Amino acid sequence: MAKPMALILQGGGALGAFEYGVVTALVDEGWHPRAVTGVSIGAINAASIAGAKEGDIAASLKNIWQAITLPTVPFLPPGRQANLSLLGNPNFWLSRTDYWNMPGWTSFCTTAPMLATLAAHLDFEQLNDPGHMRFGVTATSLHTGGQTTFSNHVAQGAHVAGGHHRAVRTTLTPSHVVASGSLPPGFPATRIDGCEYWDGGLFSNTPIDSLLNLLEPEEIGSLPIFVVDLFPTDGQPAPATMQEVQTRAIALQYQNRFWDQYGGDARLDGFVAMLDKLETVAAGTAVEGMPAFAWLMRLRALRNLHVIAATPAPAGGDHDFSQQGVAGRYEAGYAAAQQYLARTAPWPMLRSAA
Repeated sequence: MAKPMALILQGGGALGAFEYGVVTALVDEGWHPRAVTGVSIGAINAASIAGAKEGDIAASLKNIWQAITLPTVPFLPPGRQANLSLLGNPNFWLSRTDYWNMPGWTSFCTTAPMLATLAAHLDFEQLNDPGHMRFGVTATSLHTGGQTTFSNHVAQGAHVAGGHHRAVRTTLTPSHVVASGSLPPGFPATRIDGCEYWDGGLFSNTPIDSLLNLLEPEEIGSLPIFVVDLFPTDGQPAPATMQEVQTRAIALQYQNRFWDQYGGDARLDGFVAMLDKLETVAAGTAVEGMPAFAWLMRLRALRNLHVIAATPAPAGGDHDFSQQGVAGRYEAGYAAAQQYLARTAPWPMLRSAA
């Protein structure tokens, strides 16, 4: 019997191959997603999971990553191979050549190849079926400055229209996935329904709220939620080169700030214990009917978080789509997931989630 889970997948360019390895290992160990959400490359991975043809998640991820991995150039040193994607990635993006329009450019590349890659490799009819799997991707709205989640499902009690987070149930297309990864100034904004969107990681690179909006009430207390953290930053030495400076700056920008939001001095366990106490105090009062209270109760799902962290990214690793680079990150992710599962077994919460 498959073990149910939910997945939250961060953005990080080529570092997303680590997520590819993590998810493949989880699937190989019998885990199956009920809900998945992602941002940027995590949105592409999430779409490959929800839209996996014939439900074969491992094969779908493999096909997408084979499509966006660059072929090896004979006799070129590995360090140079790692930087080849700066010249373009034929199934992902291409550099613009309309130089006569350069004064009006708002991006250096076009993402049209990725639209075609997603359409060719994924089953979007299945992806839009919440009965198969609940799915969402996040993007940053240029009109509100906040986060928008596009999904095939919005649960009762979800955070639909907060101050800086909007949840939209819609029919998803390759454009919604690409919008989540439209990182400027390399990539252009993606227009959807008259609005323009940039990369969702610019607002939040760990779309936890997006995932919580997909959970049904009976799952909140029990469904394991796996978060893949691509940007661990604790305990790292000071950068020694300009490239290391840039890599560290990117990591700090996109690191998982979840613990600061929900942890505090009492840490996550204390936060969830407070929510349990609040539920008891509010029982039978008017507070129970307030939307803000319903959202707080949904946050109790955070007790089920399981974070699988990558090793610190090498300098320039976010654009290393070489065969060696992708294979290395995949293998690291696969091993990290296996090690995490070995440390945390057994899983008592599965009885109530099944």
